Amino acid sequence: MVQKNNKESSNTGEDAGPSLAATNNAGSNLTAECSVPAPIALEDAVARSICHTREIASFSSSQESFSIASRRLSRFCRSTSGVLSLQEVLKEKQAQYKEAREYRRKKVDASYKYIFEVLSVRLGLDLTTVEEMLLDAPLLEAFDSFFAKGGSKTLKVFYQEGEAPGIECGRTIPGVVKGSKMMQLYVDNTPDKFIGLCLFFVRCKNDSALSAKTMHEDIFFGVLDATEGLLCGVRNMIEKIFLPAILATNNWGALSQTKQDTKDKQNFVETINRYLSFLEGAIMSIEGTVELKKIDYINFSKLQSFEKVTAAADNPDMVQQLEEVLMLWYRQIEQVLIESKQMRKEADDSGPLTELEHWKCMSAKFNFIIEQIKGPNCKAVINILSVGHSKLLRMWQELDARITDAANESKDNVKYLCTLEKVCQPLYNYDLVSMIHGIPNLINTIRMIHNVSRYYNSSERMTSLFIKVNILSNIHYKNYKDKSVDQEMTELGLETCLLEGTLLLFLVQQN
Repeated sequence: MVQKNNKESSNTGEDAGPSLAATNNAGSNLTAECSVPAPIALEDAVARSICHTREIASFSSSQESFSIASRRLSRFCRSTSGVLSLQEVLKEKQAQYKEAREYRRKKVDASYKYIFEVLSVRLGLDLTTVEEMLLDAPLLEAFDSFFAKGGSKTLKVFYQEGEAPGIECGRTIPGVVKGSKMMQLYVDNTPDKFIGLCLFFVRCKNDSALSAKTMHEDIFFGVLDATEGLLCGVRNMIEKIFLPAILATNNWGALSQTKQDTKDKQNFVETINRYLSFLEGAIMSIEGTVELKKIDYINFSKLQSFEKVTAAADNPDMVQQLEEVLMLWYRQIEQVLIESKQMRKEADDSGPLTELEHWKCMSAKFNFIIEQIKGPNCKAVINILSVGHSKLLRMWQELDARITDAANESKDNVKYLCTLEKVCQPLYNYDLVSMIHGIPNLINTIRMIHNVSRYYNSSERMTSLFIKVNILSNIHYKNYKDKSVDQEMTELGLETCLLEGTLLLFLVQQN
């Protein structure tokens, strides 16, 4: 009976295990023959072991998948929490910036409003816009210092294009994206180069705090326009505002109406005029500079080392490109030299100092070209073509020598013509008597230039210089002919001086 049960169990396979376990648990007295099905039980055990292993593997795989999913979920949760915390920080900062902006707004009183109104009228902006633009600044200390007792005597507000303010300004500007450009108001200084308007307020005394009721009487307002360049702005302000105001004023304070004091005032005005001439010359020098064409398709910074230069010299395509660049620069410099030799147009009333301004401009132009020739880009081209034995180098070396000689000539001419500045002043001021006594000194200086100068002592240039002296002298003489001066003495003095000049001119032409 037992064997029959065992056979049935062996047929069922998976049920063998439990049947044996049940038999053992029952504690039945089995003989040795009852253990005959043992091999069958071993096969069942192997099968069970394989199934168990598969179950463990399946469970491990499921556990690993669950672990990966858990890690992903954890990472997602952390990133989500990070985004949320960042948003919370940004919201907190925005709230702080808005609070700071409202604090600045509370400080705006009648004195601030007066400044805002002046800026609004001058810039053509509504008052609210001006106020909001100024509140974009993180601090308003410049205003407080200008209003306070013992504070600053000037307040500067700059109006020009700049990057749009960020969230630190405490407001959101509709339609403006971060990093875009917009017109802004800057207090005291600009973050970049000054290229716009400088609206400035000046107070003469700071021994007491400014009062909003009398502010319109205690401070002065002006505008410096640098949209065409800072030098142009300074020149226009002095020429069109300050100089006319000086000439129109009759109240010179402690200066009385004596002859000496009148001469001091004339000298002061003449000093301003000389400064205006200096600014004009500086503007002409800057505008007259020639910049060699920039090459964007070649990275010259990678052509500095010996290995790179050698490799580039072995590349025919690169050598051809650099030769084209060199010829482009060659033609630019050649054109400058040709123009420097041409006759220039001048006003009919141009004086001797016109020569000085011309050569200053030429000196600045030539020296700027030489600086570019000595720069890293041009040096890299020359080095590569030199290693590559380019035939264009001979032409370039000849041009380099010509531009260097022209720069030396202009520098030497400026050196000697500068001696004319002092002795020429009588020709440019309003004192006819001093002009009479100053012309002999001027002629002696011209004689010295002729004898010593290396380049300027040619007949053409000396003749041109004398003509300018005579023209200016005759203009002043005609202007003062009807005034209350000793006509005979003046005419005699001028004729004597001009005769000396004519004689010297003749000797120069003969030489």
